[in-house]
Amino acid sequence: MRKTVFAVLLVLAVVCTACSHQNTDSNLSGESSSSITMLEDGVWPENEYTDGLPVCSGTVSWAVLDEEKGYCGISLVDVSDEVYNAYMQELNDAGFSVVDETSEEIDGEDYVSIGTLLSDGEKRLSISRIPDNLVLYISAAE
Repeated sequence: MRKTVFAVLLVLAVVCTACSHQNTDSNLSGESSSSITMLEDGVWPENEYTDGLPVCSGTVSWAVLDEEKGYCGISLVDVSDEVYNAYMQELNDAGFSVVDETSEEIDGEDYVSIGTLLSDGEKRLSISRIPDNLVLYISAAE
């Protein structure tokens, strides 16, 4: 079950990251659907999911909150390899440990997408990384 959830979150993160990477000007800030609320662009969201989570450097291109399904998603751009590595160390220092990790070469592109699932026992954090982009999905640990 855990790997299935991780796979679904990873696919969503890769798709959303690719979309934000291609066109960061078409954000839907302030709009909401029945269960998803778009949060303010450019601002690290402060809510129950991000409470106690280290803030990653980079520019927030979009952030969503789905209280019905119980997660917060954040897409960041301008995330260098150094920033990514430092953030992973901050998460480790904050008590997060890797639950699962995967990588996949993207067809037709010259990069590898990296997906990591972490947990600190209270929160589960799915991270998808492609060059200069990072997507986080935060939920309560099951």
